[in-house]
Amino acid sequence: MRSLALPSLPLRRLGSLVGALALVALFSSSVLAKEPAAPAAAPISCGSVKQLVVVNNSVAQINAGGLAFANLPGAVANINVPAGANACLLARFTSESACYGGTGYCNVRILIDGVEAAPVAGADFSFDSTDAGAETSSSWESHAVERIRVVGPGAHVVQVQWAVTQAATSLRLDDYTLVVERT
Repeated sequence: MRSLALPSLPLRRLGSLVGALALVALFSSSVLAKEPAAPAAAPISCGSVKQLVVVNNSVAQINAGGLAFANLPGAVANINVPAGANACLLARFTSESACYGGTGYCNVRILIDGVEAAPVAGADFSFDSTDAGAETSSSWESHAVERIRVVGPGAHVVQVQWAVTQAATSLRLDDYTLVVERT
């Protein structure tokens, strides 16, 4: 363990230094006390992977904007949970994308049995952006989203949906992979 040697200071300077540090600490604690604490995320604990479903497509493209969420063609996976068991379904979607036109952004969400998986963000999750209108149809990038939901026994459907935030905005997706893990 290292020790820190303090320079020798006259007593009155040392007292001023201690007083200044106390004021900084008091000010900092009063400022910090006014900031609301972020809610703690509740951890989800799941077991080992029991089943893996992979869906990929190298030709799916969406060229028109859509203000309401719509199913991404082909981006659907079916997975079964055995009777008497619960499972965590972890769904991951990756894709090459181009979000362009207007000044909006492009959304992607993952539904499990028609319900958005956690964290639920709705239209607040930007999968890609027009960069305030600077992106073009040639601005290809790779993006990803990952979501989770605990489900009971039975057949479950995992579906990727997309939307844009402005009518002038278009989203193109291709070379995508949807991976669903059941634990």
